[in-house]
Amino acid sequence: MQAVVSLPVRVAPALVLFASLVLPGAHAATSKSIPVVSNPTQIAVYVPPSALSARTYVPVSNLWIEPGKAFSDALADVGKRYFPALHVVPDEADAHYGLLLDLAPKWSRETGKPILSVKYDVYALDGKKLLTGSVDEPIRGGNLNAGAATASGLAVQQIMYTVQTRLKPDPTQFPASGSTAKLDLSPYVDREKPLRTGTAFFVNRTGQLLTAAHVSRDCVLMEAHQDGTTFPVTSRASSDLLDVAVLDSGKARTSAIALRQGNEIVLGESVTSVGFPLQGLLGDSPNVTRGNISASKGLRGSQGMFQFSAPIQPGNSGGPIVSDNGELLGMAVSTLNADALAKLGQIPQNVNFALDARYVAMFLQREKVAFDVIRPQGAGSLQAANQAALTNTVQLNCYQ
Repeated sequence: MQAVVSLPVRVAPALVLFASLVLPGAHAATSKSIPVVSNPTQIAVYVPPSALSARTYVPVSNLWIEPGKAFSDALADVGKRYFPALHVVPDEADAHYGLLLDLAPKWSRETGKPILSVKYDVYALDGKKLLTGSVDEPIRGGNLNAGAATASGLAVQQIMYTVQTRLKPDPTQFPASGSTAKLDLSPYVDREKPLRTGTAFFVNRTGQLLTAAHVSRDCVLMEAHQDGTTFPVTSRASSDLLDVAVLDSGKARTSAIALRQGNEIVLGESVTSVGFPLQGLLGDSPNVTRGNISASKGLRGSQGMFQFSAPIQPGNSGGPIVSDNGELLGMAVSTLNADALAKLGQIPQNVNFALDARYVAMFLQREKVAFDVIRPQGAGSLQAANQAALTNTVQLNCYQ
């Protein structure tokens, strides 16, 4: 039972359908009715990383169900029987390719029974779509890890066989002149529903933003939204230890949120939190809440956090916590898990945590990211806080 939760709106559920006893391990199966022919054409295969890492824990049986691993294993075990020069992207290693296969696996039980559906598209190096289709494979048996492995193997086999028989590719027709390191995946990313959403804010006038690392982690594509405008952002640096990341937007700014000189906080001082919580439920305008600094420390044993009372919701992660002078005091990263604590008979009220700006400053200095500081200026006002926070805060969407 977790006492603290971080705050992206949600992680798109990869598998909420498996909830019975599961036994570990199984190799991907293939059908004997579909012949296996090795083809030397070099092929890049794009699968959303979230699909390959999908897993869910079943407390009643104390086991992990890992459909992502099942599909990844199927590509390695089955896919490479058909195309030995198969390269899964994105990957750190550079490889050459002549065809790009875009796969979108989805695990669901829309028909009442667990099923794996895989949409696929095949592209030439010039981006021309050569083939499109989909396959469905039911998840059979009570051993759901084994069932997922079998379904993955059969789905991958059908797709690879179809690519071979429909396109009849060869290295002469599709020479491996493409580089996976230079492959722009943005045209193949599904923007219908973000994997995660959160908040970010401009920290300097060159257009660099800060957000929580758990929002920006492993995103194939990130987009920021502000005042009806959408623009891409890319990851520049991050720290999982501090849960902070810097993003580049390439958008020059006339303003940014400055840090307080000395980075001192005062217990009880008023703070404003700005973010974009509960995407899909609330509107897309920024949400402003007020509170104060409740404690100079976070949970016992944690480092670099302070506690504040301004209400926040999932989606506030990465948002600025500013003083009434518009100074950055911290960045929202987590809150107490009210549901978990309620089961213990404890009802927390607005117990939220921010990364202290002094640690933000150390991180920015280490990464050689510019930022401004301003001297404390007295009492300040709500208007000054709103001006600094609202004009510099954006909604952040992470895709696949």
